[in-house]
Amino acid sequence: MNEEIELLEYIYQNSKICQESIARIIKTRNKKDKLEEIIKKQYLEYKKVSNSAKNMLERRRKKVKDDIGVMAKIVTYMEIKKNIAKDDSINEISTLLIEGSKVGVAQTIKRLKELKVTNKPILNLANRLIDIEKNNIEELKKYAKLNNESD
Repeated sequence: MNEEIELLEYIYQNSKICQESIARIIKTRNKKDKLEEIIKKQYLEYKKVSNSAKNMLERRRKKVKDDIGVMAKIVTYMEIKKNIAKDDSINEISTLLIEGSKVGVAQTIKRLKELKVTNKPILNLANRLIDIEKNNIEELKKYAKLNNESD
C-alpha cells in the first residue's frame, strides 16, 4: 500500500509540475499561435491525470500534498523565463517541451521499476502519463528542430 501511495504521489506531483510549466509558458510567452493551442490541450491531459491521482489518494484516505514545492516552482519559473527570453519561437519552446517530456517518460518508467505496484488502476494511470508524454513528444516534433538528435 505504501508503494501505491508513493507512486500516486509521484504521478500527482509530476502532472502538477507539467501543468505549472505549461501555464507559465503560456503566460510568459503570451502568443496566440498553434503552439499555444497544442500545449493548452496538453495542460488539460495533465490535469485529468493529476485529478485521477488525487482521487485515488483520497480514496486511500491519504491527504494530497497540493503544493508542488516552492523550490520546484521557482526553478521552473526561472528556467522558463530564461529560455523564453533567449528565444520564444515555436521551434525553441517545442524543443524544450520535448526534452522535458523525455525526462518525464524516463523518470516514470524508473519509478515503475523501483516500486513493485500491482494495482491495475494505478499502473494504468502511470502508463497513461507515459502515453501522454510520448504523444506530446510526437506532436511537438512537427514544430521542433532537434539538432539531428535521435530519440
